[in-house]
Amino acid sequence: MRNTGKLFAAGLRQIARDGMLLVLVPAPLFAGLFFRFAIPLIDRALTERFSFSIAAWYGLADGMLICLAPMFVAIISAFLILEERDEGLGAFYQITPSAGYPYLLARIGIPMGWALGVTLLVALAFKLSPLSFQTVLQSAIVSSLTGVFLAMMVVSLAGNRVEGLAVSKLTGISFAGLILLWFVPAPHHYWLAFLPSFWIGKLVMEGADPLSFALGIFTCLLWIALFTRRFLRRV
Repeated sequence: MRNTGKLFAAGLRQIARDGMLLVLVPAPLFAGLFFRFAIPLIDRALTERFSFSIAAWYGLADGMLICLAPMFVAIISAFLILEERDEGLGAFYQITPSAGYPYLLARIGIPMGWALGVTLLVALAFKLSPLSFQTVLQSAIVSSLTGVFLAMMVVSLAGNRVEGLAVSKLTGISFAGLILLWFVPAPHHYWLAFLPSFWIGKLVMEGADPLSFALGIFTCLLWIALFTRRFLRRV
């Protein structure tokens, strides 16, 4: 555990030296401020000018806000791993006690725990719809596990940071299940159930539910297992 802590601290120092990654750290807070204050202003302007309100989609905005922090942390974690791979440090760690799962815990697990806390704070502080604490908590947990899946996807598919930049664009797919759920009627939207964000949308739309929560976690774990196995085969 001590080695994992040292690796995590080293990762923090790397982030502090990389402006691109550093700017992603406070990004969820700025996004929360925008969602909380700009979207109601936009809704008011649309209502006054066109008699059209977007208030019915406030829940969708909250769902996207819940997804943001884990997605940003997933990008940070993935680029740290790919940078270490480019510099040969990844191979070095494989001959130390930190190899394998302790390394992934330091680079993805602990940061995603931080993302869970940030998601809870930002969502509760800036939510637009009347989500209960239990709904936010369940959604945030599924979202954080989605972040683990996205980070593992990038590092298992990309061989270096250049490839990682291209693969990271696929993380936008993580929003597809959430967004389309609001526009595709049941039962047709269930073909999106393989995406974890679908279950985040279900929780936000219908409230805390043990079944949706369990299915969201199960879907995340399947993706995590798939890409973790691929990653460990490559190292």
